[in-house]
Amino acid sequence: MKKLLLAVLCLSLFTTITAQRQSFELHEDWNSFVIQSPNPDAVLNDTVQLNLPHNWDDYYGYRQLTHGNLHGSALYTKHFVAPEKQEGKSYFIRFEGVGTYAVIKLNNKDLGRHLGGRVTFTIDVSDCLNYGTDNLLEVKVEHPHMISDMPCVCGGCSSEWGFSEGSQPFGIYRPVVFEVTDEVRIEPFGVHIWNDDQAKKVFIDTEIRNYSGQEQQLLLENRFNTHKGKKVFALKEEFTLAPGATVTIRQEAGIEDPVLWSTENPYLYKLVTSIRQGKKKRDVLETPFGIRTISWPVKRNDDDGRFFLNGKPVFLNGTCEYEHLLGQGHAFSPEQVESRVKQMLNAGFNAFRDAHQPHHLDYQKYWDQHGILFWTQLSAHIWYDTPVFRENFKTQLRQWVKERRNSPSVVLWGLQNESMLPRDFAEECTAIIREMDPTALNMRAVTTCNGGEGTDWNVIQNWSGTYSGNPERYDEELALPNQLLNGEYGAWRTLDLHEEPGPFKQDGIYSEERFCQLMEMKINLAEKARDKVCGQFQWIFNSHDNPGRRQPDEAYRLIDRVGPVNYKGLITPWEEPLDAYYMYRSNYVSADTEPMVYIASHTWPDRFEAPGNATIQVYSNCDSVQLYNDAGKQAYLGTEVHQGIKGTHFAFENIRVAYNVLRAVAYRAGKAVAEDLIVLNNLEKSPSFDLLYKKDKSLTKGKSSYHYIYRINCGGDEYVDSFGQVWAKDDTSFSRSWAQDFDGLNPYQASQRVSYDPVKGSRDWSLFGHFRYGRHKLAYRFPLPDGKYRMELYFVEPWHGTGAGKGSDFAGLRLFDVSVNGKILLNDLDIWSEAGHDVALKKTFNVDVQGGYLNIEFPEVKAGQALLSAIAIASRDKSIKPYLPPVSDWSWKKADQERIGRFPTDRLPQDNNVRPGVSYPAVEAVLEGKYRKELMRNRMAVLFEAEATNSISWDISTGLAQLYALRFNYRNISEEDKVVNMKIVAADGTVLKEDKLTFPVNERGWKLISTTTGSFINAGHYRIIISSPDMDGLCFEGLDVQ
Repeated sequence: MKKLLLAVLCLSLFTTITAQRQSFELHEDWNSFVIQSPNPDAVLNDTVQLNLPHNWDDYYGYRQLTHGNLHGSALYTKHFVAPEKQEGKSYFIRFEGVGTYAVIKLNNKDLGRHLGGRVTFTIDVSDCLNYGTDNLLEVKVEHPHMISDMPCVCGGCSSEWGFSEGSQPFGIYRPVVFEVTDEVRIEPFGVHIWNDDQAKKVFIDTEIRNYSGQEQQLLLENRFNTHKGKKVFALKEEFTLAPGATVTIRQEAGIEDPVLWSTENPYLYKLVTSIRQGKKKRDVLETPFGIRTISWPVKRNDDDGRFFLNGKPVFLNGTCEYEHLLGQGHAFSPEQVESRVKQMLNAGFNAFRDAHQPHHLDYQKYWDQHGILFWTQLSAHIWYDTPVFRENFKTQLRQWVKERRNSPSVVLWGLQNESMLPRDFAEECTAIIREMDPTALNMRAVTTCNGGEGTDWNVIQNWSGTYSGNPERYDEELALPNQLLNGEYGAWRTLDLHEEPGPFKQDGIYSEERFCQLMEMKINLAEKARDKVCGQFQWIFNSHDNPGRRQPDEAYRLIDRVGPVNYKGLITPWEEPLDAYYMYRSNYVSADTEPMVYIASHTWPDRFEAPGNATIQVYSNCDSVQLYNDAGKQAYLGTEVHQGIKGTHFAFENIRVAYNVLRAVAYRAGKAVAEDLIVLNNLEKSPSFDLLYKKDKSLTKGKSSYHYIYRINCGGDEYVDSFGQVWAKDDTSFSRSWAQDFDGLNPYQASQRVSYDPVKGSRDWSLFGHFRYGRHKLAYRFPLPDGKYRMELYFVEPWHGTGAGKGSDFAGLRLFDVSVNGKILLNDLDIWSEAGHDVALKKTFNVDVQGGYLNIEFPEVKAGQALLSAIAIASRDKSIKPYLPPVSDWSWKKADQERIGRFPTDRLPQDNNVRPGVSYPAVEAVLEGKYRKELMRNRMAVLFEAEATNSISWDISTGLAQLYALRFNYRNISEEDKVVNMKIVAADGTVLKEDKLTFPVNERGWKLISTTTGSFINAGHYRIIISSPDMDGLCFEGLDVQ
């Protein structure tokens, strides 16, 4: 019986079952704890049960510390039942994302240390399994600080001062998959399919390995089908494969009049690859593929600056996104990926750029399906010129290309952002990409961005209006031959900070209006130049965790401020859209399928202190908008007609606002198709205001047969509802959030927001409009005698769906579980799908309390943030008394009023640098050869001239046995890269390291080249020597040792 149960359990785990391949995800019921960490706030050896994906660095990076992110090592363990051993089968475990290194054991058998990073790796576990019974998988995840042998370096660990990359994951942050295949199998990502630049030929490479101990006589068949399964062509080839051997077989076929993959019709064929032996199928794999041709101006010589897809120009309206989410970091579930993708599609973007690392593999699946043009990237800015870094970078690069080259959506390969790669290494990487992807020879381009040489194209970043420059000349600049595609444009902005509309102020406050204004200007001018350019990429879709800097101004309210984050996002780190999100939506989403209208701004209820004149801005994709100063049709303010020009909006100028409601109705082809409404403070009630209460369902009214013990206004102060019931203030007496894990933080930091919108289904808008949000750290705990209780939970969807008409889809943007005392009561709650936007939702449960407490938790949040507006707990026993917390003068109203536009740095937390550095000026070094000391760009420096014996030597001291980063601040004003010799010499004359360093041409400003000591060096005195027969034009400002 036990064996039968194990077999049933095993089969139930399989998510894909075919005759040839079986697989299941190992995502549930892991245990993990942090083993060690240099972070003083880390909790060690505290085992938690969890589901994958998981990231230990959940909230650490949001505490306003330059480098608060969690580093260290952690152990993950998982028990699972393997299937019974089948003759002729092999067994594998695929890891799709472990950060940064993974030491794997299965049943105490060592399976090695693997470079995880941001790509996948697969392990053959056939010899390690306990078949038909329990197995123990152990993964030691190592995420040390200050790594120098991998491209995925945390921005806080960057050895380059002044530059900051995003954080990196600490954990098993992507799927782990158990696979069963034949001993003869197609290797992971082993089918490579592409077409020529005329879309007349299709090429297929199939990588096959024989894991058996016998020679195999086999037949490879690649059958190319339409998406409905009809055969287009079939290719067959017989081959022999020796034991343990791997072979790659190339086949090709002509194709006539294919259906081309495009942004309008992302048609995907199906390639079915099978390995046969006689009548037996040994392995079968299906690969979707889209045929298309692409052409970039850098691949042509025709003075046309446009991008062409299938011979037709396409303007790229792109965005960039970091895989970051408050409370989860990079650990995106499949549902979170789909949610983020849908948010970008809902904003109208047709192109996407990885920022700045390879994303979850599901992204490209959606880009292929939706016709989104994809610029994929592998990080290269944080660069160490060492042999181990170069080799590991190339290993990661090869896997990155292999995983993504089949996707028709991929149109650019990016060697990161603001690249620091030496030209020779960039050329080597480009050659690898072209070797692995033949379409990179004449279709796909290999890029750097905003600096870098050695690829096809150094794509510019035009930040005019944000970092100096004249934004009004943007169209002229973008059309220049050295621009054509803008890799980044954006602006700083602060959530909830508003100002009256007016002329653009380049040095103005970081208001939402200024943000919209500049982004709208960039849209308008880029669209004017669209017949001359490729397009542009907005930076950035989501404000992201950005260690290494002081960036505290994500939000106007102090309670919302988290950082350091790159606060240029269209959505916040907790995924709340700003006004600019709706501005993009109005410009690039079709009114025929998704009509929308949005009044700026829903987060500015105190705009008016008294009746007065103002300009009301409205974003809509419709033909016209009517505006009312009323909830009904009274107090009509006028109609504005769409200009038909992208980068413009509806402006109701200098109109008198007397009442507390503004309502916009959008029309398409003469029909009202979308509506938006905001309620303002300090003004007289509008004539038809009571219409907003029409759908009241009396949801909050208590059940008469029950005695209510607790009523909590989550995220709000004490509130008396429309039935005279008192809802107590939410405070730490009952609630808990992430900030309470850290000393010195407001316990409510980044866990509460307020919506001022009317809420359908209730008159108690304030009760629903104040809410708490969070993930696994958000919880409520109520002291209660053991027994049975009635529990009521109240929700609203405050963000997703604002101003949307019929046809819009916001399902899946927020998915979370709710548990009581460890039991899941709500699984994958989707408020919008159940109720819609700004509609009250009530869930009632009968719960049994054992142990003296009722605990409400949100153990799994698959997308976005969990959200809760109010809690009521009742019993039939009228003798039960609530716990009465101590009286506090703290209030949510007071917290809401604590606002500041630019946060003074002296008010930020004390930030002790745990990795001090020492600077050694070049002018104080030992110099030989021909040189001169002079002031260059406001710094004293050493400039070498032509002389065969040139050298510079620094005497340094170290205080701890560590690996040290060496950063050379240099300029190269010659016309070629300079390759020099570098030696590290101990005090006794022992040469500890000898290497070649390349200093690329750099005429404009100072740059850093980084390397390391190569291994730990002890406390002591050392000499760093740079020498070369050709250092002419090479300038040094200094050496930093850290």
